[in-house]
Amino acid sequence: MTFVRARTKEQITSRQEEIINACDELLSRFGYEGVTFKAISELTSFTRPSIYNYYKTKDEVLLDLIKRELIDWQKCLVEMMEITPTMTKEEYSRSLTQQLESHDKLLMLSSILAIFIEVNSSVSFEKQEDFEKELNKLRSTFAASVNQYFPTAVAEKKEIFQFTFFAYTFGLFPVLHPSQKRMKVIEQTKTGLHVPDFQYICYHGILLLLSDL
Repeated sequence: MTFVRARTKEQITSRQEEIINACDELLSRFGYEGVTFKAISELTSFTRPSIYNYYKTKDEVLLDLIKRELIDWQKCLVEMMEITPTMTKEEYSRSLTQQLESHDKLLMLSSILAIFIEVNSSVSFEKQEDFEKELNKLRSTFAASVNQYFPTAVAEKKEIFQFTFFAYTFGLFPVLHPSQKRMKVIEQTKTGLHVPDFQYICYHGILLLLSDL
């Protein structure tokens, strides 16, 4: 079947979503290096050259995947605030941990974000700008949740918590998900490094950060 380029905004969005879905699957199965336009074309209705009509590089696709994760997580935060008006620190930590656990692609890609945004100049300014807008929306929603659940906390301490929360959680993935190559090195050096459970470390880490509120 001859490829017909999308003309309407809806068609373009649909094509991009198909590419992002393929990227999501490849990332789950093979990691960052496994995401290529050739591999994407094998999972979609696109030929490799036709993908360039929508994305210049795989990093632009990955950035859109992170953006989708950000939007979805923001919706989870809004839903949490609407359904549960009040929470203890333990309940809030548990809820955030569950949300992060279901957005593992966000954590995975956030840990290497600087590589394909700041180092890779092929990611368009427009896509970087769109991403930053969604990230700011998420931060605003997260700040609203902190204000809702801890209204009496000192403003400065809430601000510090918000900053350290993202710094902590966005850096967790590479620590708790070492590559097979690194695990092999660890085993050979017999350092006895134990990789803890994500849920346990994430929950207790967030709870510790909340202790000052």
